[in-house]
Amino acid sequence: MRQTAQEELKLVIQQINELTKIYHNAVSSHHISENEFWIWYILILTDGEHSQQSICDAWFLTKQTVNTIVSNMAKEGYVILAPIPGTKNRKSIRLTEQGRQHGEQIVLPIACAEQRALGRIRARELAACTSALRKLTQFLKEEISHAESESNSEG
Repeated sequence: MRQTAQEELKLVIQQINELTKIYHNAVSSHHISENEFWIWYILILTDGEHSQQSICDAWFLTKQTVNTIVSNMAKEGYVILAPIPGTKNRKSIRLTEQGRQHGEQIVLPIACAEQRALGRIRARELAACTSALRKLTQFLKEEISHAESESNSEG
């Protein structure tokens, strides 16, 4: 028998929370926050130039969080902040050699585990999962925005 949509949503949320806990447990041995891990992840595994703003936009982290973490990384000698030509205040975040080595120790074991796990999932199952999550996220954002605007117009 098919579960109700509400029960299925509950299962999706539980799985997302479990994924969050898996990452939390994986990074805790490095004595860093999950947000710091994601910044290391971006810097180590993604190509291209990264600014604090691009990290905020792409990974849904707050400006204050990213700024605090990147500032600490710079103080520890892991990154250098270089002005981006043609911009007012934007700076490119560049790993130092020490930062690359440190970041790889944190990120690569987890990234390898991710790849092994992904290798165990059929491509069409993964595509269906990401498509459904993308739709759920978009529709939920729209519905909450709509509900908030209705609530504000009533009050």
